[in-house]
Amino acid sequence: MITNKPHIKIRQCFTAAPEKVFAAFADPRLVVLWLSPSPDVKLSLQRFDFREGGAYRFAYHLPDGKTVIVGGSYTLIEPPSKIIFSWIIEPPDEHAGIESEVTVTITPDNGGTELVIHHKKFTRTDAIIRHTEGWRGALDQLTAMLEKEDRHGR
Repeated sequence: MITNKPHIKIRQCFTAAPEKVFAAFADPRLVVLWLSPSPDVKLSLQRFDFREGGAYRFAYHLPDGKTVIVGGSYTLIEPPSKIIFSWIIEPPDEHAGIESEVTVTITPDNGGTELVIHHKKFTRTDAIIRHTEGWRGALDQLTAMLEKEDRHGR
């Protein structure tokens, strides 16, 4: 959803338990499988210290050979229901320097989970559009990953 305010709020429901959805954000082996805007954008973790005050640095390898670096730190982690972290794209990307913030809320919902991504503090409309598309693509991949785990009984 895009609004006239500088933020994004996206909801997604999963059949997986909240603990599994939380693990997708907390476990580096899982993060690399889904947290990119599309399957052709590969993610590698340059740093992943999942704890309050810990930092992360992600390298997104684009199909055209370019790499986009995103970093930040975790300001709040409440397993399995909430994660807040900063999101800062590094130069030379066109959106470098925008210091945005992501709040992940994970709530039990009818035997499954409702996930809400609230990404805020954008200063440019084109960044809102880009990140909305990116989160939608990532959540599609998260859905596929969780469904595959369910099929394989993990």
